[in-house]
Amino acid sequence: MKLWRVDSFFIMMIVLLLLCSAKSIFGQTKLKASLSQNELDNLAYYYNLSKTDSLSVPERLKHVTTFLKGAKKFQQDSLLYIGLMRKTKLLGQIKQYDSAIIYSNQLYDIAKQNKDTVYMVKAYTKLGIYYRRNNELVKAFNHHNEAFKIYRIVKDTIRAGRSLLQMANIQTFLGDYSGSKTTAVDGVTYLEHTSDLRNLAGLYHIISVANRVQKNYSEAIKYNKQALALGKDSVSIKTIGIKNILIFKNTKALILANQGNYLEAIKMLKTLASDSIVQRDQREYARVLGNLGYVQWQEDKNNKDSEKLLLIGLEKQQEINDVTGSITSWIYLTKYYLDRDKKKALQYAEAAYYNAKEQHSLSSLLEALGFIFKLKEKTNEEAKEYDRIHKKIQEINQSNREIYAVTRYENDKLTNENLILKAETARKERQQVIYLFSTLFILLGGGLVFYLYRQRLRREKIREVYNAEARISKKLHDELANDVYQVMMQMQNDQNDPGVLDKLEEIYHTTRDISREHNSFRTGEEYATELNGMLSSYSTNGTKIIIKDIDEINWQAINPEKKIIVHRTLQELMVNMKKHSHAELVAITFKKTPKGIVITYADTGVGVSKEEIIYSNGLQNTENRIKTIGGSFIFDSEKGKGFKAKINFPN
Repeated sequence: MKLWRVDSFFIMMIVLLLLCSAKSIFGQTKLKASLSQNELDNLAYYYNLSKTDSLSVPERLKHVTTFLKGAKKFQQDSLLYIGLMRKTKLLGQIKQYDSAIIYSNQLYDIAKQNKDTVYMVKAYTKLGIYYRRNNELVKAFNHHNEAFKIYRIVKDTIRAGRSLLQMANIQTFLGDYSGSKTTAVDGVTYLEHTSDLRNLAGLYHIISVANRVQKNYSEAIKYNKQALALGKDSVSIKTIGIKNILIFKNTKALILANQGNYLEAIKMLKTLASDSIVQRDQREYARVLGNLGYVQWQEDKNNKDSEKLLLIGLEKQQEINDVTGSITSWIYLTKYYLDRDKKKALQYAEAAYYNAKEQHSLSSLLEALGFIFKLKEKTNEEAKEYDRIHKKIQEINQSNREIYAVTRYENDKLTNENLILKAETARKERQQVIYLFSTLFILLGGGLVFYLYRQRLRREKIREVYNAEARISKKLHDELANDVYQVMMQMQNDQNDPGVLDKLEEIYHTTRDISREHNSFRTGEEYATELNGMLSSYSTNGTKIIIKDIDEINWQAINPEKKIIVHRTLQELMVNMKKHSHAELVAITFKKTPKGIVITYADTGVGVSKEEIIYSNGLQNTENRIKTIGGSFIFDSEKGKGFKAKINFPN
């Protein structure tokens, strides 16, 4: 039987903690009672047992609980800190994340009461980690953000950068690549001049992956090279981690394949597959085999080895229960069989869907559902699920962006305050006469420019009001005047005619549609949100609207005139759908291509005949609008087969 002894170093540490009263940056922990040497020895004994690796985790948890009871009994916050740090770590090891969260909150409460920022920030970091593992992503993001704010204030740049890395990872997992890229770039500013190569490489990798998904391949390869360049010698490679270096190389091969450099990508993946370090890591080896099979199939659709490699990779992932890797392989196999064997393709797509659901991987769920739509005939339930998940991702990503936006503003404000202070000092050193003449010149020049600008805006506004009034007047005459006259005649003939109320309700809805059609909208940063809102507003209990990949388009790069025409064109389609189509399902998909932007519209409505299409003024006006921006408008429909349209325009 092993004899346990009290660690004298630990006792000294506790004594120092008690003497120093756990001083923090902004506050100080107060001692409630003194401990005898015997009591210290007893507490140290249980704490040492909780750190003994040869004991099982449940046994170690029992010992740390005893330690915490003693610390609480003697009202020693300094000991409660280290006890709670130990207990939360052990609970995390056995995946009891709910309990780990409870005790991390206790750690935070004690630290907050003592104004102890050292342990407050440790509690925030732990809460971020355990909420992430518990799939409570908004809470995880929020706590990492709170930790970042404290690290920023105390100028701990390394830990501030690490917090931003955790936040960017969450955004990547949710498919918010624009948000993750912004967060990771901010993280780089904190770590690029430090010795923390591992986390700096991680930030470069996230930026590279985000650019790859957004099809910005030149930027993707640029940041991938920066991540790899950090491992310039054996010491730096060891710091970053050889497995991470191999992951970066794997990502590089995928970027090369995206660029069309299939042979170079295949060569790199084959080199990785034969690497002994990769082969010893079954998870990474399976991923490399799957990527190799997929890239070989991309290069040659008849490649004989592709299917075999994809299936071997999936088999290895299932052997080690790598669900995340398996989902990627199922998606690869869905694409592989899509035009070969639709039954198999659907099986793999559904396998990806159900496992992504188990893993709470929302972005993978959406991707799998996209293939199920293509392969399955009746997809009403899947469409509802797609809509629910899409809305959930949007809500989470919007929440995360708002959380970090406030922090970013505070950060910029601190920087700006320093710059303003320096500018103010410099300004006071200038000569008073030069200052007065400069101010006078600026005021006179600015006033003149402002006056001319206001006059120009006034003229433009008058023209716009006139044109709008003319359009609305014509629409009121064409669409409402005849209806109102008809109601008047009906009431003269028979005031009790029940059809009068129905006609009045129809006139009301027509009036509301005219109002909505002529509402103004913003073409700046909020354009995508407003466009999404306009399209979603046509959703009713009988009509489901699905909007896909609207955030993948870089709307800021498109000029306002094109955005106005896109908005009005899609609005025209939605109005036509509401009036004539009576569709149960409408899908609008946005896609960026090398030549420009493609928007696809499809509904399940009653459709129209070719003769009706030819003589439709609305569709002709829509086509003419798109032509003014150098684009094309192609539509197709038959009676009873819905309506489809494709809009192309150059960016």
